[in-house]
Amino acid sequence: MVERSGRMPGVSRRTRRAPGAPSVDPTRARLALCDARRPLRAPAGALVLVALSTAGADARAAGGPADTSAPPAGTGAAKVERDEASDQRDERDDEVLVRGRQAGGFVSRARIEDSPREITDAASLVEPLPGVHVRRLGADDSFATLSIRGSSSTQIAVYLAGVPLSGGADPTLDLATLPLWPGAQARVHRTFAPASLGRGSLGGTLVIDPPSPRSPERTDVWTAAGSFGSQRIRLGDVRGDRDGVRIATGLSASRSDDDFAYLDREATLDAGRDVFTTRQNAGHAAVAGLASVAIPVRVGASTGGALTITGLAQARRQELPGSHRMPTAYQRLDSSRLVSALELTVPVREGTFGVRAWGRREGLSLKDSPISARSTFNPTHTDDAIIAAGGSAGWRVRTAENTNVELRVDGSAERFAPGTWVGGTTAPPGARRTNGGVAIDASTRLLGAMTIAASARGDLWVDTADDGTSATEERPTGNLGIELPIGPVILASHGGFVARPPSFLERYGNRGAFIGDPRLKPESAFTADAGARATRRLGPVRLHAEAVGFATWAEDLITFVYAGANGRAKATNIGRARLFGIESELRLAAFGFEARASHTALATANESECRFEGTTCFRPPLPGRPAHDFIGDLSWARGPVRLRYGVDAVAGILADVTANIEVPLRVFHGAGVRVAMPWVPGLSLTLDVRNIFDFRVVEYPGALGRVRAPAGDLFDYPLPGRRVLLSLRWTTETSR
Repeated sequence: MVERSGRMPGVSRRTRRAPGAPSVDPTRARLALCDARRPLRAPAGALVLVALSTAGADARAAGGPADTSAPPAGTGAAKVERDEASDQRDERDDEVLVRGRQAGGFVSRARIEDSPREITDAASLVEPLPGVHVRRLGADDSFATLSIRGSSSTQIAVYLAGVPLSGGADPTLDLATLPLWPGAQARVHRTFAPASLGRGSLGGTLVIDPPSPRSPERTDVWTAAGSFGSQRIRLGDVRGDRDGVRIATGLSASRSDDDFAYLDREATLDAGRDVFTTRQNAGHAAVAGLASVAIPVRVGASTGGALTITGLAQARRQELPGSHRMPTAYQRLDSSRLVSALELTVPVREGTFGVRAWGRREGLSLKDSPISARSTFNPTHTDDAIIAAGGSAGWRVRTAENTNVELRVDGSAERFAPGTWVGGTTAPPGARRTNGGVAIDASTRLLGAMTIAASARGDLWVDTADDGTSATEERPTGNLGIELPIGPVILASHGGFVARPPSFLERYGNRGAFIGDPRLKPESAFTADAGARATRRLGPVRLHAEAVGFATWAEDLITFVYAGANGRAKATNIGRARLFGIESELRLAAFGFEARASHTALATANESECRFEGTTCFRPPLPGRPAHDFIGDLSWARGPVRLRYGVDAVAGILADVTANIEVPLRVFHGAGVRVAMPWVPGLSLTLDVRNIFDFRVVEYPGALGRVRAPAGDLFDYPLPGRRVLLSLRWTTETSR
């Protein structure tokens, strides 16, 4: 039943947040309500304070070491490695590059230049990967969060150029704020990341690698224009001496209005026919620059050392439209990001010694009109900052013919510094986190073909607030993996323990609608997976197939529990959840045709909720996770022309913790044509059309019949209809 107010059946202003649910974006109160997992009542304006208190993506809303030892000649492992290496060289048009061994954890890679689709932002780059689901709250470059195997966005670690972008102050990263340049690559660790990378995560790790100065010399220019005022440009250049100093530079810029039309449910109910309204205050403008320098280093008689220095600067203006039922016509977020990283590696005896250092500063300024701020009890202006720095030192060595070990010690410090808050709202407390850890990654080959990998970390972190409140926590994590080739098939399995410390909001609250608890325990989980993959070439046919089953048992998940009649909620360790699934991927190429498909099937259970059906306790699924997520593309190339047709389908997303409201099936069709200009070497023109059939309306059952609503991952945040993008690319090196 849908009330005239537009509220959906089963969704009230007193809601519960499911264990492990995707991170709440509190600047949009309706999303907070959809993801809530315990009874919670708070003023609409107070929900906005969560965004400002986390000072990160909330406010933005609007494995082991590679095994380098060669297998003995003639063994099955050697044959598999040779076959995979040959196939990978022949599959340079493949979006997902499967390189080396995955005894430490399943890893997917995606490159901009290898995608059959036009890549507009980081979300569209990783979206086709198996196990990955991207939740968008609008058009391209709108707020987008990442889920890996059903995890919450707060449970995912994000690294850019080796620098952690998610932390205590910013647990959920908005993918729209991740810049891209030609030559950039994304790596998704679907299970366990190397311990030497840094403190682990509960739900997977996303790593964005910028263009490497050690890659071949090239210049790459990509520019595009399309629907809803979209304009984009990406520039990349790599040059330098072959054995001397090399430099990679990149520049990216984009802007859009995103003023698409969506179904206005309220007006449709009143008029008795479909009424569409234009999305307002949804545009953005962003610019980012990158420079990375590689310098050869000689220490004594040793050669092969290297020093890499990377710097990034970014500025962004994001308009915040709110939900379609609670629009915010004047809210705007101005943000900036400065990142620097240094890595030095030098050979030492039989191994390699490495040192890393990094720094990050993010500025966040939220603005709103006085009239709008008064109606929502929000500030008219905020000015906050996140400052973080860290470093590590490690030694990698081959201890035996087939055994590699890497030891690393790391540490970091992070500070959330609330600035000036105008509008009568109290600023959230400042907070600091100091973290230290020791890590070991090891891999060895047994019986000529089997590879065993193990990773372990011990972490100590100390959180303190400006009011003197503090908390200290120690947590060991680790995992074990195995990989075994059997003929053309490679089997792999992994299992281990992971954890996530509470965010500053969860520990210290925000002096508004939410109360923190310094005694919170980290979220933790045991996760395991097993699967098989094969990469083969049979004459003109190239094939890569992978199927993986996974399971996660999570506990001590953090939720906000309703704590009294004053409308405040307190962070509490209460949540437990089970997640099971199967992810699969297929790539097939022959006779000019290429097919790519990835599918993730997910089943979850919220063990903190019990809905009795007779005498049986039914554990409802976690909201916000699709039961099925499918992406497929079929391409055909003939001479300079390449045609593509694709399908994106998402089904089984539940909008409430009681599992009564299911978001209807969403299927988007897309197509594109790419033409290489033979008279200009390296020049190509691409026309890409998304949502060809202009799918903007879904129907769900109501008490009085079928009810129409805008299409989207959430009912309150519509997705755009048909959109067109025309792009031009020129490169001095033949596109791979």
